[in-house]
Amino acid sequence: MKLTSYLLDDDQIERLKKGVKASLSIPLIDSLEDYIWEALFCYTKELPLVDPLYTLRKKLLFDIVDTQRKIGWSAKSLQWTIKANSEFELVIQRADIFKKQADLGFKNLTINTDPEILGQALLKHWHKKIFEDAKVQGVKDYRVCILLKSSDNSKYAYFEEELAVYNDDDLYWRWTNDSKTGLQGIRRVDDFIVYRWYPNQKQLFERFKLYESALIFRLNIMRKTVEELINLLGN
Repeated sequence: MKLTSYLLDDDQIERLKKGVKASLSIPLIDSLEDYIWEALFCYTKELPLVDPLYTLRKKLLFDIVDTQRKIGWSAKSLQWTIKANSEFELVIQRADIFKKQADLGFKNLTINTDPEILGQALLKHWHKKIFEDAKVQGVKDYRVCILLKSSDNSKYAYFEEELAVYNDDDLYWRWTNDSKTGLQGIRRVDDFIVYRWYPNQKQLFERFKLYESALIFRLNIMRKTVEELINLLGN
């Protein structure tokens, strides 16, 4: 299964860089995450922004939706060591497949169940979230947009890719070790680990790899003082 990656055009790249610099110049912002990253993404793509200060938002998968083109993005940001072709991972869902096994169509799931069966339950749990939220949000084109950032806020990478919806046959599953603390979902075509699930925390992680043409850039951030900011915006 080959996933489609998406690139920014030159104007969008400049807008992204300007947005990052402007956001981090504000001394009340300490990190580009959650709504801040969503707002930056909308500015980059010139999409309408839903402001949570005035709008009650639901906990749906697609943080940003282009209603005209029916594209939905799950927006994430992550502090990571950035380099070409680097691999990274983040939490995509709390997946308690033992508690919800009946709803998923499974019986007698335990830590000792065949890993392939546990993997099928995990995929069904994740896909249920994707398809149900896509229907509610009117999304036909599923994507993920991720901003990687270095610990010193000097280096960034932009990642946009088709949100993967794997068939059971696309993956095989195995425990990391005999202690069964982590279950791995591995893509058959290239043996790349795409999912990790930890039964104790019930957290499902997805792993990604920066594609060759991914945008990586450096910025010099200049912070304003609180007084400068208030003087600028306080009137």
